[in-house]
Amino acid sequence: MSHTFHLSPRVLFSIFALTLSWLAIHPVHAQQPSIDHSARHELAIERARSNLRPDEPGSANRQVAVADALLRAGKVDDSIPHYENAIEQSPDMQPYLWQYGIALFFAGRFEDGRELFEAHRRVNPNDVENAAWHFLCEAKANGIDSARKLLLPAPGDRRVPMSEILDRLPGGDTDAIEAAVEAIDHPGSKQSARFYADLYLGMIADAEDQPVAAERFMKRAAAAPLAHYMADVARVYAKHLPDSTKPEVR
Repeated sequence: MSHTFHLSPRVLFSIFALTLSWLAIHPVHAQQPSIDHSARHELAIERARSNLRPDEPGSANRQVAVADALLRAGKVDDSIPHYENAIEQSPDMQPYLWQYGIALFFAGRFEDGRELFEAHRRVNPNDVENAAWHFLCEAKANGIDSARKLLLPAPGDRRVPMSEILDRLPGGDTDAIEAAVEAIDHPGSKQSARFYADLYLGMIADAEDQPVAAERFMKRAAAAPLAHYMADVARVYAKHLPDSTKPEVR
């Protein structure tokens, strides 16, 4: 997700501290083909929990660090109380916690997730990813037609292929997204764009109730040799989807 915020001075320190905490617990890995994701997640959870001191200043940030580690490991139900404890301790933090919105989606709390992404737009108005998660939550809560009517604007997101993803949310095909990815020459940039294209095409297919396409795109995103936050989310999402090869039980 994009992090272009307009912060009040009072909130700035809290978010700065949260960022430092997150970076300390979740080192950034641009590309690690041989990484053991399960071991990485367990270590991150252990470290985050070891730093959790509920009665000390900054405990809201530490709660979020634990929640993030749990969410990235796919332990969604365990993550949500930590996000909610952080918000209870520091209510001004809530609009910035897009991660909490993702956890709410996985937990099936679609209305709550939609409201969180609406709040996040007020502090981060140019993020196409936020618009896409809002679209997904609304589609799951009230249907695809409602999601298309309530699309959040997200102007000026220059990351490839975000503008094309935004244009795809109301309907259409994947041609513009694929063309934007193929036009990239730099291998690293192309890999990143390919990942985000697959992630959000999978999400859109899920919102549009196309399980075979959703599984195909999301599995490809999950297989990317990346270990950043959204790559972990893609792996959680891929496991969250029903197996489209199995007959529906009625």
